[in-house]
Amino acid sequence: MAQTKTSLCNLALSMIGDTRNQLTNVDTDNTVISRQCLLHYEQTLHELVRMHSWNCAKGRADLTTTDATAPAMGWSKETTLPTDCIRPLFLASDASLSQFWKPEVDWSIEGRTLYSNHTNNYLIYEAEPVPATMDALFARAFYTLLASKLAKPIAGDDQLAINLTNQFESVILPEARRVNGFEGSEPPIVDSEWLDATYGSSNYAFRPFGASSYGSL
Repeated sequence: MAQTKTSLCNLALSMIGDTRNQLTNVDTDNTVISRQCLLHYEQTLHELVRMHSWNCAKGRADLTTTDATAPAMGWSKETTLPTDCIRPLFLASDASLSQFWKPEVDWSIEGRTLYSNHTNNYLIYEAEPVPATMDALFARAFYTLLASKLAKPIAGDDQLAINLTNQFESVILPEARRVNGFEGSEPPIVDSEWLDATYGSSNYAFRPFGASSYGSL
C-alpha cells in the first residue's frame, strides 16, 4: 500500500504510543490530534528535506525565461525560485553541465530570489516529496522526527521527545543518508583550479574553472 500523509502521521503517533487515536484522514478529521499533526507536518518535512540531498526529493527547472529582471546592484539577473523549491543545490548556465554536478561560483540565494550573472539558468533543487514517492528510509526519518515534535503536545512527555530526537539524529538519519548515497554518483563540490584537473582536460573546461577569474597557479 502506498504511503499517504495520513499513514505517515499514524506511524508518528504509534511511535509515541498513541495507537488508540489513529487518524482516518488527517486533513478532515478535525480533532486535537489531527490539528497537531497538521501544525507540525509541513515544517518538519521541510526541515528534513534541507538536512541532506535526498534522491526522492530532487527537482529540476529551466529558469531562463522565468520572471527574470535586473536587480538593483551586485548581480545581472534575479529570478524567483520555483514554488516547490525547498533547498537549491546546483546552478548551471548550460543544461549539459548539470550531469556533472559542477558548481557555478556566481550565484546566491536571498529569500525566494536567486541572483546570478547568467542569461541561462538551470537549477537542480530539493522539493517537497509526495508521500507516495518517498523512499522508505526517508519516510522513517520523517515520521520519527514528526513523532519527536508530537510527543510533548499529544503525549505530554518531554523525555520521550528527547529520546525520539536522539534516535533520529544518531541512528535513523545517518542510515537514511548512507543508503541514499549509494543511489547514484555525485562528484564532490570543489572550488579549486588545481582540483578541477581531476574532472576536466584541455577539451572540457567545466565551470566554474573554465571561466574562473582566480588566475593561474
